Amino acid sequence: MAKKNNKSKPMWFIALILAWLIPGAGHFYIGRKARGVILCITIAAIFWAGVAMGGVMSVDSRYESWWFAAQSITGIHGLIGWFRQEQVYKSLPPYVDDERTNTDRQGRPGREQMERDSQLQQKGLVLATPTEGIVRAYTGVAGMLNLLCIFDAVMLCILGLYSEPKREEKTTADREEKDGKNK
Repeated sequence: MAKKNNKSKPMWFIALILAWLIPGAGHFYIGRKARGVILCITIAAIFWAGVAMGGVMSVDSRYESWWFAAQSITGIHGLIGWFRQEQVYKSLPPYVDDERTNTDRQGRPGREQMERDSQLQQKGLVLATPTEGIVRAYTGVAGMLNLLCIFDAVMLCILGLYSEPKREEKTTADREEKDGKNK
């Protein structure tokens, strides 16, 4: 178990901001460096694997707001994906229509979204379902995983459990007890 440390204590709100901005940075900040590196690599790999499968258009704030909310929890990764997606939308010709609806009353894609999707499909930037759902699941799950990591970093900070837990040395009695069970 990690011991409480009375040196300069990390502040929980800084751990929260760092953990959101760069996954794993909150753990790194509170002294759990190995865990922080593992979380950073894992969350980045899951998020960017989804983007690699589906392209940057899978981080879509315009038409997939719930998925985008989950993706944005990945911090810098979601921000980069969103920024790149916005650049792609700006490169498209303007959509001109009096009826600027994104979805109809049943939640199906509206005229603007279908027109944009056809323009993006011509450029090779849009995926068709079911791949689209898988891609959004990868990027959204990365965000939800980071949400758990943010909570973990904040709670460890509040509880005062800084630095990596020390491995306890086994006593001679423990070794003898273990040897007795193996016989």
